[in-house]
Amino acid sequence: MNSIIDECIADLRAVGVRGVEVYGRKLRQNQGNAERFADLLFEGRAAWVLQQSSIQITLRDRPDLLMSLGGEIVGAEVKHFLEKEQDRLDDNAMARVADVLVPIGDTTTEGAQPWEQICSVAVKKAKAGQYLENVPNILIVESSSEALQEMTETAVNQYYDELHRSRNDPLLRGLLRRLNGIMLVNTRSVGFSATGPYNVEFCEIYDHAVPMSKNVIEAIRNVGLGLPFRPTVLGY
Repeated sequence: MNSIIDECIADLRAVGVRGVEVYGRKLRQNQGNAERFADLLFEGRAAWVLQQSSIQITLRDRPDLLMSLGGEIVGAEVKHFLEKEQDRLDDNAMARVADVLVPIGDTTTEGAQPWEQICSVAVKKAKAGQYLENVPNILIVESSSEALQEMTETAVNQYYDELHRSRNDPLLRGLLRRLNGIMLVNTRSVGFSATGPYNVEFCEIYDHAVPMSKNVIEAIRNVGLGLPFRPTVLGY
């Protein structure tokens, strides 16, 4: 476990992420808590990915990351979605055949559709006051489940529904409007477009309190391929 932590810290320092010393202490303190330890590793992974796109990242608490570009500050909360049982079933089904399309299972997991789960996390973090006031904020979803692939836009559309329902609750609406967009990093698969391979999606939320500059939005979109710092660190 210590070797994983050491590799993680070394990779983050190598690209210039800030707040690594405190982050490393948190990793060591949570070695015995598998879920919390994994969440921290994914926060580090998100920091490493964004730092590659010329955004200065600082690891911290509430929000998990502080992004800085050209003097603009943006808060970022990170959520990790675990691999689902259906993912494992689908993998086994595809491994049993070659060069044949196989049906995959129902992506409804944990009683809700994948986009509903993403939206639910976004809303819960808003209600908990985890998005910073007076600056733009994004939610970064690190997904170990293929069920969430290409679900960002649908999740944002559902978030608009939540904003509409909050129109008679100024306090809740104010908290919800702190969020500017949702970024999804799919750790299980890579797509291909005219610009090359990608596994990062970003969808803006246009009904927000504080606008985010085009420079930051472009930097997030330019991430494209969010690979882990070292395959051994996150189990790829």
